Amino acid sequence: MGTNMQNDRDNVMDSFFEYCSNYTSLAIYGAGAVGRMTADFLQEKEILFDCFCVTRKPENTVLQNHEIKEIDEVIRCPEKMGIIVAVSRKNADEILEILDKRGCRYYYCAEFLFRLFKRKCQLSVARAQIEDGFLVRVREVVLRQDTCYVCCPASIGDTLYVAAFMQAYKTEGNTPRRVCLILKKSHRELGNMFSGADEIIVSDEMVETLDWYSMYTQTWRLKNYIYGHFKKSLRFEYDSEYFREGCGGILARYRKLVLNLGEDARLENMVRNLNKEHAVKRNMDIVIMPYAQTAGMLRDSFWEELVRRLREKGYSVYTNVGSEKEKAIPGTAAVTESLRNTALFCEKCGAVISLRSGMCDLLGFMEVKLIVVNTSKELSDEWNLNEVFERKDIHNIDCFGEEEYKEKLDEIMKVVG
Repeated sequence: MGTNMQNDRDNVMDSFFEYCSNYTSLAIYGAGAVGRMTADFLQEKEILFDCFCVTRKPENTVLQNHEIKEIDEVIRCPEKMGIIVAVSRKNADEILEILDKRGCRYYYCAEFLFRLFKRKCQLSVARAQIEDGFLVRVREVVLRQDTCYVCCPASIGDTLYVAAFMQAYKTEGNTPRRVCLILKKSHRELGNMFSGADEIIVSDEMVETLDWYSMYTQTWRLKNYIYGHFKKSLRFEYDSEYFREGCGGILARYRKLVLNLGEDARLENMVRNLNKEHAVKRNMDIVIMPYAQTAGMLRDSFWEELVRRLREKGYSVYTNVGSEKEKAIPGTAAVTESLRNTALFCEKCGAVISLRSGMCDLLGFMEVKLIVVNTSKELSDEWNLNEVFERKDIHNIDCFGEEEYKEKLDEIMKVVG
């Protein structure tokens, strides 16, 4: 059913513009880096689009001033809505199958996306200056040769592990010994949670530039630079070393593949400054975290039934709300604190029940009973926090479909007690 021009390399742009002109409304399928890149191109060409869409989404989520909708919302009028599939090649087959089953007319062209990627990267290459193996300038910022700059382009958990390994990086005698973390604005707190960084630069623009630069030039290390995530091909696929024997698990991959540390390297303990408010234990308070950027979402009905059961047992329930577009589940109070204060608040509660997200990695460093709900069969083992933190109060519960809701709710309530 789709316009799949993957093998047509002569008229790629013409076919794309022609497809867009055939519809009164357009949606971008994909809300990750490829989707954002496609949105930037549409805006540059003054082509209007209505929304992003995904298979499942958190309620009322907005990206680049456009709503993210579930695919089933978007295809109610398929003859009027064109769908531009903007995902990495490794995710494309599954999504195209979903769209074909629903009878959707879509546009997917790997060559088109690759051309957008190259355009984006070429801009970033021009904004990064290399001299004698040193990164000396990024955009308008001049960098030092006596400092190792570590760019953290990924999620909360990824940034945490890089920051927590910085002390080990220095201890092993790496040079330069002085370390600067380059973080997104949304991660500004994370670098200060550990003592290894001598300096922190907070700049979405610098992170984006270095992310695209590293990927396009396949440059992961310089004399004063480390790309703080995993190597990827120009097709957004992880390098083969990501899957090699001995590199399984979160810590092993960051230790070996990203920072090139020895097997004895350990995560640093978090720097914690408790105030009186966070020092009081609140055993009858429970925090739920129903929102995540990378995990498949659970229906509101799941969380509403969980809240009902918890309140029936006398618990007070709070919903962690990370943005103004997220909402507290009915019957709960919203927690809208910073990352650090949210973690400290959670530590004093009876338990936290969360979708697998970066907040789970943060709470792994805290002393909290943590119930992690995994919704991805492929990643439940790979993201297992029990392999990272030597604690008995982290509980993993797999939930892969609505037909499992009742059974999984029973499991959660048994753990909560």
